[in-house]
Amino acid sequence: MNVVFRRMQKKDIRDVYEIELDLFDDCWSKASFLHEIKNSSYSFPFVLILNETIVGYCVCWFYQNELHIGNFAIKSDFQGKGLGKLLMEKIFELFPKYTEAYLEVDVSNNAAISLYLKFGFKILSTRKTYYENGEDALVMVKYN
Repeated sequence: MNVVFRRMQKKDIRDVYEIELDLFDDCWSKASFLHEIKNSSYSFPFVLILNETIVGYCVCWFYQNELHIGNFAIKSDFQGKGLGKLLMEKIFELFPKYTEAYLEVDVSNNAAISLYLKFGFKILSTRKTYYENGEDALVMVKYN
């Protein structure tokens, strides 16, 4: 099994967007991903590749020792195989000097919530009707 973790590139957007459409009702646009790739001063988009297939991605923002995970996904066919854990480990390896890490997650996404709790995230608050489909989001934080 050949796993690669690297910065997202423009050529990855098509595959990343297909995963985004499959997993989320409230999708990021292709233009949003392109903006994150070009905005390298504080935006850090990554892909996780397994045997030459993009199976996951994340977009992080890091500024003033604060890490925010803005988008995190594992392709549905590859969920439950430890790839989300691997992707999260890679993120924290790259940003060891964060003081706080934040993310939002759909209140009904139990698998993701479970993963984040295992990494030490705590529920900070709930954002009512955060997503376009009316779902609430949990705001989670992890302190270093």
